[in-house]
Amino acid sequence: MIFTYSCKPADYWYGEYAANGEIYYPGRIDSLSILPGNKRGMLRLRVSTDPQTSSLKVYLRNSLTSAYTVASYPIESGEHGMIKQIPIDNLVESTYTANVYSFTDKGDSSRAVTASQFIYGTSYNNTLINRTASSIDKTKPTQLIIVFDKESNLPREGTFYPMQYTEVRYLTNTGDSTTVKLTPWEFSVQVPDIKNPSDISYRTAYKPIISSLDYFYTGYKTIQLK
Repeated sequence: MIFTYSCKPADYWYGEYAANGEIYYPGRIDSLSILPGNKRGMLRLRVSTDPQTSSLKVYLRNSLTSAYTVASYPIESGEHGMIKQIPIDNLVESTYTANVYSFTDKGDSSRAVTASQFIYGTSYNNTLINRTASSIDKTKPTQLIIVFDKESNLPREGTFYPMQYTEVRYLTNTGDSTTVKLTPWEFSVQVPDIKNPSDISYRTAYKPIISSLDYFYTGYKTIQLK
């Protein structure tokens, strides 16, 4: 009896489940993330090294609906094992979830890799606050300086901070429009060769997170140089 038992074929106990052959799962992508922007995003991923994978299929859904949009993207020659970026446009402001599968030419599918990210838009932009230009330093008539209120609770310089910079736009004596910028850690900026009298406009740029594809801007404020 022991001899008879030991001589059964290797697939005796599971052969009926593998009647159509073993299931093959192509290599999955790796390091999937969604880079957010202004009503758009970018899928960033590393393509599988599996040479049999020939395309990617992306199932994309936002938190406002249960429906997925589906799109396929070819894996080009030389992309296996490499970073690939896929732009996704015309999005709404909400949290998006992407499920990404690798496919072979035979239709075999890998298991899904999933990532989620909030996509920013008008509502986020409406929360942004412009810096305040408090005065114009005319101590040196040929080197006028725009003085801004200091920002409070700033992190150490070099650390990510959503406020990126403030840009100041003005006219020069030749009538050309020019722009200068200052960081949140600066509270004054020179406006060389500025036309006097003239209007000075400024706005502040933000990024919600360090990987944001886009800057978001406040509306312009205007002060007069007299």
